[in-house]
Amino acid sequence: MNVVDTLIVNFGEAVATASGSIIAEWDDSLNLDAGGEVKTQFVPGDEIFLLVHHDADVSIVDVKPTAGSLSNLGNIQLQRIQEIGWGNIDDEQQLTYNPTGNLAFAWKGRVGLAPVKNGKAVTLGSSFPCLALVSYGVDFTRYRLQTPIMTLAKDETFPLRVYIYYQETGA
Repeated sequence: MNVVDTLIVNFGEAVATASGSIIAEWDDSLNLDAGGEVKTQFVPGDEIFLLVHHDADVSIVDVKPTAGSLSNLGNIQLQRIQEIGWGNIDDEQQLTYNPTGNLAFAWKGRVGLAPVKNGKAVTLGSSFPCLALVSYGVDFTRYRLQTPIMTLAKDETFPLRVYIYYQETGA
């Protein structure tokens, strides 16, 4: 397989390729402390769970950390909710992720009529302006990063990056 490029993704942000996008983010459902709160800092030896989402025109070739080991835990589908507003008939709004299945709209005020989804784009037929919370399924690949066990001095940090290698498929 011919690798086209390598990404270093800032978690929670999409990175655009020529054909699509890739999103890597923390798995807030599994990165929890003993009290059930989402962890924002990790210590040597911790397991860290990541989610990677990509558009159909991008194929993930490999995901590798600069230290520790990474395991692919398989594909999962999670729900995402996004606030979207439309001002007029020409207003095409973009979903953050490629949706799997139908969209569910929870209208906040005026109800938009005749929503149409085309990939990540969503348009309405009438009833402007309007605002909705749009809920939809998203396919992710879940990874577990086992951080290296080491001794750090007080206030010392150890930077670690995860590289995503991908190929443009042109699907």
